[in-house]
Amino acid sequence: MQEAVLTIKESIYSIWFALFIFFSGFCFSYMVNLFNIKFLKWFPVWFVRVMSRFINPRAGFMKIFLIIFLFNSISIAIYMLSGLFVILPLIIAFLTGMNVGLTVFIPPRETMEGYEPGRTYRDSNIIRMIVFSTFVMVIEMVIFSVALGMGISLGISVSAVSAADPSASTGAAMYIADLLFQRLNAYFLICVPALAVSAYMEAVIIKGA
Repeated sequence: MQEAVLTIKESIYSIWFALFIFFSGFCFSYMVNLFNIKFLKWFPVWFVRVMSRFINPRAGFMKIFLIIFLFNSISIAIYMLSGLFVILPLIIAFLTGMNVGLTVFIPPRETMEGYEPGRTYRDSNIIRMIVFSTFVMVIEMVIFSVALGMGISLGISVSAVSAADPSASTGAAMYIADLLFQRLNAYFLICVPALAVSAYMEAVIIKGA
């Protein structure tokens, strides 16, 4: 566990930079929606529509939990390993911020099938929903930033190794493999458990709707 925490600490500046890129994409999404740039709006609209078919209050709790947990776990692993392609984590951070922003700025009637504008939570669930929603947003934002931060720092290291050793010797390959192991260790010890907690809370929110 200490090694996993150390790996994250070593990527702290990359984590903050990933957050900056994410929020840049989020702010850009306002312009996309304002000028109705349809080819950029297509993916988030399609994605939310598809997910709403599988993740809704009518689905079973375990089904909702597993879909959310598996999707988030796979996505976070890809974000983290994207550093092997150097600049890819930055592109992912910006596009994710833009897509998240678009799901906020686009009216629900455009994205969610069966949207009911007058629907409300039961009074007894309001406080729990607010608390759980806050925790979900915080956990997923932190894990997203950590994964991309580790991906960015991995990309910097890969770029440096490639410049220093263009022939890709065994030593360089072993060094990159060690960086990957460190990140996978952090992923399984910290990211996956946190995503499980987040998925549970999100499932509770959806079933309580």
